[in-house]
Amino acid sequence: MIQIALPRLNGLVPSVESTFRKLVEEQGELSEAILLWREQQGTPFARNALHEVAAELIDVAQTCISLTFVLESAVALDLQNLLDDHLEKLRRKNYLNEEIRREQVIFHVTEDGYRVMSLPRVVIPGVTLDSTVLNISMAVGRFAQWIGKFSGASGEKVQNSQHEIDLGCGLNLLHIAQCCFTMLYILQETYLMDTDQLVENHLKKLKQRGYIK
Repeated sequence: MIQIALPRLNGLVPSVESTFRKLVEEQGELSEAILLWREQQGTPFARNALHEVAAELIDVAQTCISLTFVLESAVALDLQNLLDDHLEKLRRKNYLNEEIRREQVIFHVTEDGYRVMSLPRVVIPGVTLDSTVLNISMAVGRFAQWIGKFSGASGEKVQNSQHEIDLGCGLNLLHIAQCCFTMLYILQETYLMDTDQLVENHLKKLKQRGYIK
């Protein structure tokens, strides 16, 4: 299994609000790609449509990971502790295969000097593209609650500290990214999809846009 890892964007500094808007956009594009793939079943174009789904999954995951790195530096959120909480949740739900987990490195620096994050291959029975996009939609809604309702953005009484809000945002971002990583690993194993090439294409796009230097 090829480990999937996505970089910190050193040429772009997204905010919480811009990330929410970007997530809604990417979530819509992912849903559109899945619908197209369903329409193309049984045709010569189905494989290309599935590759587009995978590319959109990478875009959603990248949006989330980008902000977690920003939160780490902007509000001193301990990203390692955040990941530990995320992994502990996976363990409680018996989703985490510890043997696979030990073989994977969460953080590392590439030969090009980019700091990247990976999330583990988890085992969740019955996962489909439809259930993945529904889970992402649910988590985007929760993310919106943390940056809106729970922070008093619409006039509600604030019942959480700023640190709790940052932590809630971070954990929801990791949940969304985990949904994407999980499905990408499934596509890699089930359809022999070359996720390594997809990530390479993704990185080229980021460099062309000046998001990583």
